[in-house]
Amino acid sequence: MVISLVLLFITCLVSSFFEERFLQKDKIILYVLYGIAMVLIAGLREPGSTPDSNEYEMMLQGNTNDILEEAREPSFSLICSIINSLSLGVNALFLTYAAISISIHLSILWKLSKEFPFTILTVYISYYFMMHEMVQIRAGVAAGLFLWAIYYYANQKKMASLSCILIGILFHYSAAVGLFIFLLNDNISNWQKYILYLIVPIGIIAYFANIDISYIVPDEFGGDRLTIYRKMRDMGNEDEMAGIRFERNPIIWLNIILYYACIFFREHLTKHCKYVPIAIKLQAIGFCCLFFLKGFSMVVGNRLNDYFSIASIILWTASVYAFYPQIMGKAISNFVSSTRFVASVLIYALSLLSL
Repeated sequence: MVISLVLLFITCLVSSFFEERFLQKDKIILYVLYGIAMVLIAGLREPGSTPDSNEYEMMLQGNTNDILEEAREPSFSLICSIINSLSLGVNALFLTYAAISISIHLSILWKLSKEFPFTILTVYISYYFMMHEMVQIRAGVAAGLFLWAIYYYANQKKMASLSCILIGILFHYSAAVGLFIFLLNDNISNWQKYILYLIVPIGIIAYFANIDISYIVPDEFGGDRLTIYRKMRDMGNEDEMAGIRFERNPIIWLNIILYYACIFFREHLTKHCKYVPIAIKLQAIGFCCLFFLKGFSMVVGNRLNDYFSIASIILWTASVYAFYPQIMGKAISNFVSSTRFVASVLIYALSLLSL
């Protein structure tokens, strides 16, 4: 699996340096081939080779505890029932989710960056492909639909944006937080700029102070979801499920650097990519979830940050426009993607090779 991931990433990265020279039909063919390769890599992996895969096998077979049972969405139950009725194994589940999620992701990534389709695909493969299509497979579908919601929202098609989020909720309940996008506008004023600058330092203080702000959420709005994660915290399952901690996670630190760079160069970047202001604000919400929800549940904080941080794909690709000539920007973006890819493999794959 690791070898396949490395080959996929390297070939896509090399393609990104020559994408301006490809004919349009050749771009589409190569893009589709990468998509097929990703579906096969994600769908045919062995159970236990990635985090959460054993849990999905148990959920498919119905061998779950009360916490996992409460977390099942209608779409997951339907897909599992169909697979069980056909007497298929867990790889059928992985292939189904990979085909749905990767199709959604590739279609919207093409829309968001027609000029640099392989650059944005390299950014996606470097982290989000592994995290969403090989670990958090239900959240992966919801995240792809959220990218579509961002696209429609920035193009003033709010009903289409709402529809994407609502469909996403059917695949993962946490997608409901995507409704926060309707509180945002598509520009950054001076006073908003200063608030955006302060979010990370204030958030880091709150993170290490272990402040729990979840109790300000009324039960009617929190529902059983908050209870589930409190149970996991009280049972001592947080460290295992939350993944690597923020202070040791190079991917988050890279996103913080990107976040501040994009705020500083926001006006120039927005001229080339109109999705930048919304993406910056969504990344800020992700950081708020990461820092301010840690006292309640590190799992929730990390997962919601991952959900909102899907917007960083837009920012990493747009960062190419900050440099001249653009090949320099592409080289820097790809270097960061390579760093992120190595870190992701170490986090999600190499640590599990012995299983």
